[in-house]
Amino acid sequence: VFFFNDTATTEIYTEQIVGSVRCVQETDAGYNVVILPLKEEIRQNFNGQKAFEWFKTVEGLPYGYHNFLFGWLDTERGNLPELLNLELIPIGFSVVERIIPKAVSSIFGEAMNKRLGTQGLTVPELATEIAKRNLTFGQVMAQVERDGWEYSDGKSYVCSSFVAAYYREAGVFGDIKFEATELTPKDVYILDIFDKNAELPDICKQTDPDIPYCQILGDWKIELPGYGTLKPYSHMSERCSSQAPLYLREENC
Repeated sequence: VFFFNDTATTEIYTEQIVGSVRCVQETDAGYNVVILPLKEEIRQNFNGQKAFEWFKTVEGLPYGYHNFLFGWLDTERGNLPELLNLELIPIGFSVVERIIPKAVSSIFGEAMNKRLGTQGLTVPELATEIAKRNLTFGQVMAQVERDGWEYSDGKSYVCSSFVAAYYREAGVFGDIKFEATELTPKDVYILDIFDKNAELPDICKQTDPDIPYCQILGDWKIELPGYGTLKPYSHMSERCSSQAPLYLREENC
């Protein structure tokens, strides 16, 4: 979730993803919140006006249910838990589709159709088409999610991809090309764009002396392994493993 400060009113707003993409005042948000200060050189070149203009183009869009799974699934078998058989996924979705077809289409079917260049295929029909092309469900699911894809109700962003796209529009990544819709929360917070040596308020140092950022809301302490360690690169986070319990990723994946 992304917070920003309105310097004209000094109010703090957050991107709200319940229902649709919109802004609500910070006091209306019940989240665990940490402040991750950007590096000073990035702050100086941060084009907030351009980023906010981009936000106005996506304001009101539904939360990114369509690609919720697909920013995480980057490889054929390197993201799912070891005990979960890949072949069970289409079987499970096809069973559930008989009961709640619209929901399955929303969170699975539409994105799979995008990857195949088809429209409206059900899960069994997707299986037939995938077999015709001598592919597997895992290979199709691992295909890169594209920012520009228009789903039945518009573009689709989950919270982390929304933040990545906002940063990109603000010029944080310069000329680096990547798909924001491929970034998970961890993919964002490990990027080397944050100031790990920022001077924090005394209350932050006293409350959490062992972390280089400041938690301002929440009942649970937020720990961010690998915080600010990965230099951004083109096509980042498109082919990364993330298997529990270590969630290790390959270099330059």
